[in-house]
Amino acid sequence: MRKRVWMAWVVCLVFPAVVWGQQRPFATDDAEILATGRVRAQVGIEFLQRQRYTLSGLEGDLSRLGVAAVQVGVGEYAEFQLSGVLQEVLSVTGRSEPVVAPDFSGESTSAFGNLMLGTKLRMVREKGRRPAVAFKFAVELPNTNQKSGLGNDETQFYSSLLFKKGFARAEVLGEVGFAILGSPVAAGRQADPLTYGVGVLVPLHRNLKLVAEVHGRQGPGGRIGNENKSQARAGVQFRTGAVRWDLAGVAGLTRDDPRSGIVAGATCEFQAFNRKPVPVRLVD
Repeated sequence: MRKRVWMAWVVCLVFPAVVWGQQRPFATDDAEILATGRVRAQVGIEFLQRQRYTLSGLEGDLSRLGVAAVQVGVGEYAEFQLSGVLQEVLSVTGRSEPVVAPDFSGESTSAFGNLMLGTKLRMVREKGRRPAVAFKFAVELPNTNQKSGLGNDETQFYSSLLFKKGFARAEVLGEVGFAILGSPVAAGRQADPLTYGVGVLVPLHRNLKLVAEVHGRQGPGGRIGNENKSQARAGVQFRTGAVRWDLAGVAGLTRDDPRSGIVAGATCEFQAFNRKPVPVRLVD
């Protein structure tokens, strides 16, 4: 998979004839899907201050390196998605009583980030006053283990409805759904929070857009390891040549979110394969 991602970036840098979609720096997904055979490759970094982990009792500044995603249009109505983080590094600045004690030495800990596999299905296109609507479901795998203090060793499931609507020059993205989060401290229990997101893109120039977003999850109680979370992001998207860049600030809206942070990254898109017509044989 890594080799294919690097090949995708080479293609984007060499062949500038690309079509752009709205993704980074949003966590809210776009209701539009990629055309058949198109591939979107994204990579970025995140620096988040005062990130808290109630399960391990850790607090510190989190660096997420290689925040990567690959999306592939696999049909007229479907898109496949794969995303993850190559490395998460926490510089520990505080500790509280852990529920599950981490196992590392020193004042920093690191781990491979969780992988997420998802599928997005188009329901309707945007037309007139009607927004574009899509359905998405995804599974997050527990690649980040508890020993590092950064994971909870639980597989998580997400499903949501996605919306997109243009208003004058601006575009609005919306997402609402639910998650099924296994409890890392109580066998057989789970949290089922509501997930939500709203994003706005406002073009200032052909190659420059202002972006803003609020996203998170909210459920009764906010259990340990599956706390309620919410973040706001605001920044810009700008294109140079065949690559679209993004830069945004982050503000946590709950006590278990990072106090502040910054995210940056790049996106490119290209045609990887074409849909071939199936030959039809006539039988006498």
